Amino acid sequence: MPESVDYSVVQNTASESCTLTEALVLDSRPGVSNEQNPSPCLSPRHAGPALLPSPVAHAINPPRPQRQRRLPARYRDHLPEPAPAILPPNEPTTETQPLLPRIRLIVRDSMRTMVNAFGLWRQYLHRPTFDPDHMVPPDDLASGTGSLETHSPVTVMTSPKNVSVDLLLEWQNTGSELKSNAELNRLVNVLHHKDFSINDLKGFDANRENRRWDQQDEKSPALKGFQETCVKINVPSGDKNVPSTILDVPGLHYRKLTSVIRSAFASPLASKFHFTPFKLFHQPSGSEAPERVYSELYNSDAFIREHDCVQRAPVPAEESDCTREKIVAALMFWSDATHLANFGNAKLWPIYMFLGNLSKYIRAQPTSNACHHVAYIPSFLDSLQDALASTHAKWHTQKKQILTHCRRELMHGVWKILLDDDFLHAYKYGIVIKCHDGVERRVYPRIFTYSADYPEK
Repeated sequence: MPESVDYSVVQNTASESCTLTEALVLDSRPGVSNEQNPSPCLSPRHAGPALLPSPVAHAINPPRPQRQRRLPARYRDHLPEPAPAILPPNEPTTETQPLLPRIRLIVRDSMRTMVNAFGLWRQYLHRPTFDPDHMVPPDDLASGTGSLETHSPVTVMTSPKNVSVDLLLEWQNTGSELKSNAELNRLVNVLHHKDFSINDLKGFDANRENRRWDQQDEKSPALKGFQETCVKINVPSGDKNVPSTILDVPGLHYRKLTSVIRSAFASPLASKFHFTPFKLFHQPSGSEAPERVYSELYNSDAFIREHDCVQRAPVPAEESDCTREKIVAALMFWSDATHLANFGNAKLWPIYMFLGNLSKYIRAQPTSNACHHVAYIPSFLDSLQDALASTHAKWHTQKKQILTHCRRELMHGVWKILLDDDFLHAYKYGIVIKCHDGVERRVYPRIFTYSADYPEK
């Protein structure tokens, strides 16, 4: 047992450097007696003079830390973050010969991710083999993610008269009234381009140069894959004793849907495709039950249901041993007549396609090139109306109804050409595509949405 301490000898003077707490700590260590390690401040009755001040005293009152300045809460923002990364799949086990080779079992490897900082997590019905969100750059999550900076006020400096600026402003404010400030700034940017040379404009003629560009556009690679054909429509004669008339509407330019799907899944943009759908949940604070979140086509019930169905979809007889991953190409179509100028009646009637495997935030970016032009529907020409006027018995009394019928048949005829035998075969058996990541997958196209205006009804 340690020797007892007489605390009455402790002097409360400024010369002593230790406190009662230090003495108690030193005298209460187990297995150590005060004879071997006497306290520097408290000693037995026979102790000698006090020891020198201990350096521990200097650490008791450290200097005051520097104040850390933080932005007010209203100026702080939490940047979005992608969903947690998918855990790697388990190591494959040694395959054994099945007893019944003709029976094929579809096993659902369900999984869920961890909760991220915003309380969001995913639930997969089938474990994904590819996750496009595992490495998302900050620029794809939010714009202007840089730190808050304090900008000094811009000093407006006066300059003497500038002849070049005066000529540009004079050009803007004379002639056509459609030259806005934004267009003038675009013109100045062209003049500042490093490849621009005033000497190249000698003998310039806008009509001649536009014709030259039109000839180059006809050979553009953007038109590669387009075909031109006629659409056959059936128009009744208006008399039960007279057979119906078959009209050929020329000028349909279209691309095969299977070729568009192949090019889309092989393009660099396919690195951001979601091949495996999932359910997205949010865990509110203070609530035990999670909330379902609907934000994209690939986290909808329709996509999840179709993805689960294609796992049991048939494959061609010659590829019965195919073990490639089966995925869905989520097709989304739009069609609407578009005017090409602010004056006149020049217009186009395009059909364009997006893929629901891609996030809407990327699809909506004009620079993402996510829009695929599929077809350009021809107009019902005046010459066709003249032909109907001479053959139809009730043209003068039912012209409006007849033209409505022709437009409806034209739309159905266009889709009959687009949904050809190759597309129907791919819809049933899928098509094998080597995706951008170098992996071959069997892709089953499915049409999820089609947005159109009244004339297509």
